[in-house]
Amino acid sequence: MGIASFKNDPTCTDAAEAIRLLLMPSFHPEICITFGLGKVSVVCARTMIWRHFEPSPVLTDRGEGPIRQAEFGGLLDSMTPIATSPDAVPGIIIDGMPTELLHLRAGAIALKVGGNGGKAGNFSVFIAHAIALAWDSISNAYCRNALSDAAKYVGKCLPRVSEPQRKPVVETVVLGLEEDRAQLMEALRRRYDSSN
Repeated sequence: MGIASFKNDPTCTDAAEAIRLLLMPSFHPEICITFGLGKVSVVCARTMIWRHFEPSPVLTDRGEGPIRQAEFGGLLDSMTPIATSPDAVPGIIIDGMPTELLHLRAGAIALKVGGNGGKAGNFSVFIAHAIALAWDSISNAYCRNALSDAAKYVGKCLPRVSEPQRKPVVETVVLGLEEDRAQLMEALRRRYDSSN
């Protein structure tokens, strides 16, 4: 999804506290939500990653917005029951929303849990809170609609918004040596830059 690992993301490493959630809904594309440094960032895959035969880049939509310290504090408070008695249980999940949660303090992992985000319990309540807070904080229509889809897995109903029409995208696979691919991509970039 083109996201830096938490170890390389200043939002995670420079914040006193940060939260990163990876949502993997069974029937919708994956979403990563990162809270920290007074903001929330949302990255949504346009296609379901798990359907790919091998790891490859995917097109994403991105949204970012500010969150107040009180809102972030409320999110941290809703995470407390998970930290004291996790009901997120690893295992195989069918028709649910596998979810991974990282809570970071001063750049170090304070809590790492994962499980079915759609299962009833504290984990699901926390995820619903995080999704709703992210939805309220960003303006990107594609990301808001992806969050609306994910919210259904945790029993939350968020409205869908009107999406602007997308520019057409062409994906290209270039075979051959790395230097040949780099040369072709540079030529395409120059061509694109000269046409705009």
